[in-house]
Amino acid sequence: MAELTSKVRLQPSLLDRLTDAATHERHEARDKRVLSMRDLRKAVLRDLGWLLNSTSLGSVQSLEPYPLSAQSVLNFGLPDLSGRTATGLDRGELGRRIRQAIWDFEPRILRDSVQVIAVLPADAHVSHNHVAFEIHGELWGQPLPERLYLKTELDLEAGDVRVFDLEAGLAS
Repeated sequence: MAELTSKVRLQPSLLDRLTDAATHERHEARDKRVLSMRDLRKAVLRDLGWLLNSTSLGSVQSLEPYPLSAQSVLNFGLPDLSGRTATGLDRGELGRRIRQAIWDFEPRILRDSVQVIAVLPADAHVSHNHVAFEIHGELWGQPLPERLYLKTELDLEAGDVRVFDLEAGLAS
């Protein structure tokens, strides 16, 4: 197999590169320095789970005096949703906040491709205090981007968000 050029290779995120999984090894194996598209999908899914399960600073403190902080890592996450009810939640606004969080903190998903769509429950009794969204987008890749089709489920009582990759059968 021909060696991939540095432009075509998929590399782990900076966090993954700085995390030393094999502390006893002096050099990292090649397979830890280059990702397959499936590994990239898994990493993005994991990181989206972390993003959507984090509470943004802007939900507990006004960031108006600090406008640059609103899009910095200080504001990583979503507003605090635990204890809210699904009926009192503006799904459109929450969808916009999810999209903005992805735009701000997940550069591996192409910005112009991100769509967040509220999924209305088929049975209101089953989905009491649960809200679901579909996230569509394109995952950056070479030579071509790869399509992402994700489903997120927000449990408002527990404040927990689960992310599922509907194409690859993965979950965060």
